[in-house]
Amino acid sequence: SLRMDDVISEEKGIIGGTLKVGIIPTVSSTLLPLFLNIFTKKHKNVNLKIEEFNTETLSRKLEDNTIDCAIAATPLNNDKIIERPLYYEPFVAYVPEHHFLSGNKMLNINDLSNSDLLILKDGHCFRNGILNLCKNNKFLSQNHFQIESGSFETLIKLADEGLGITLLPFLHTLDLKEKNKKKLRPFVNPKPAREVSLLYSKKELKIHIINALRDVITGVVRGAIAFSDVEIISPKSK
Repeated sequence: SLRMDDVISEEKGIIGGTLKVGIIPTVSSTLLPLFLNIFTKKHKNVNLKIEEFNTETLSRKLEDNTIDCAIAATPLNNDKIIERPLYYEPFVAYVPEHHFLSGNKMLNINDLSNSDLLILKDGHCFRNGILNLCKNNKFLSQNHFQIESGSFETLIKLADEGLGITLLPFLHTLDLKEKNKKKLRPFVNPKPAREVSLLYSKKELKIHIINALRDVITGVVRGAIAFSDVEIISPKSK
């Protein structure tokens, strides 16, 4: 079988074969363009098969071995899965000019208390992270969450229409147009952040290829994200 061929390659120390990778949608759009080209040039014998799933599905697929590894926000506290952090990605606020917080150069979590926050719809772990961030500070009641969308692009447009502010993962802000970058407001230290990790089952056999993938991703992301003073916000729904 293909899987056995890959395992034999592992034992010979050859980095080659097929690697099935699952990735959450809020990470894939910004992370894949950063590392995919570099990885495929460096490891020509590896056939990467990448699919997007939500965190719950990723965990299940890792446990039943239908994927080899996954990239998701952690910690998930699943004792069948090994989590190896790749990077810590701060949340950044997107505050339109007309909003009362736009005069602040930096924001505090407390500043979110009176703001109508636009968030991703249910099923996204980034949404859970935001809800946990707000509930941790016990400021936001449910009626603050007026509009839920499936994409960051929609949230940005809604914010620009005067419907509130939104929070974006740092890597997503790098691709914004210059006029939109002026509306970004970082948080004071320790910055709220999500931990993004490479996950695989404790029984996983393709460790050589997974390690090669991790090395490429951490090398690339180190150049894009240089934050040390962060507070990790859980991606799990409470």
